[in-house]
Amino acid sequence: MVSVRKRKMARSSVKKNTRRRKDKQRDINIHSNPIIAKNWDKSLTLKQNYKRLGLRSKLGNIAGGVEQKVETLTEIRNKRRAKSELSSSSQSVSIEEIEETEDPSRIPIGEARIIRDPETNEVLRVIYGTMKVDGDDNDNVSDAAEETEEREGQGANSVIKELEEYAAKHAKVRKERHMSDRESEWAKALYEKYGDDYERMKWDKKLNVYQQSAGDLKRRITKWKKANNIQ
Repeated sequence: MVSVRKRKMARSSVKKNTRRRKDKQRDINIHSNPIIAKNWDKSLTLKQNYKRLGLRSKLGNIAGGVEQKVETLTEIRNKRRAKSELSSSSQSVSIEEIEETEDPSRIPIGEARIIRDPETNEVLRVIYGTMKVDGDDNDNVSDAAEETEEREGQGANSVIKELEEYAAKHAKVRKERHMSDRESEWAKALYEKYGDDYERMKWDKKLNVYQQSAGDLKRRITKWKKANNIQ
């Protein structure tokens, strides 16, 4: 049997605040810009969308942790396959082979051959190796991830170019605001009383009713002087 409280709640006009309604409130309005609306992916978060479009959701520095890039199973398999191929193709170089060659491309990176004078044992030359071995060529291991990032970067550049063209096309010329007659009379009264002494001007409680700062007063008086051709 349903309780009295349950029946009152059923008849109430106040809707229950469910999680689904909370999720609807999180919908981001992206219709203000048609280019962003066209390239927006609703399955991603705001930060992920901005990163995909080559934009930043926050202008300041990142305070917390950075979200790790999610790799697909195909990318992981490609990495493993590239690493195994690199391991099988790499050749181990013995110390005897390093001592018999002067070619840097046949000496592994991180090793070197020291050539000494046979009589004085003085070091004549040091040959540093340039040959990459297993574990040094990380670029070959992450080719799939780099190709994906390159494709995303090209798409982001095209979106940024569209945004720049849209902003240049719809930019409005900023109109300079002119002082009203009342404001002009107020600036004149301050200038005639204090001249360019803005520090004293800001403490005048009768003329500077709103207690504007010295910098603000200087900007307004300078504008008034320019409009009235006063040096």
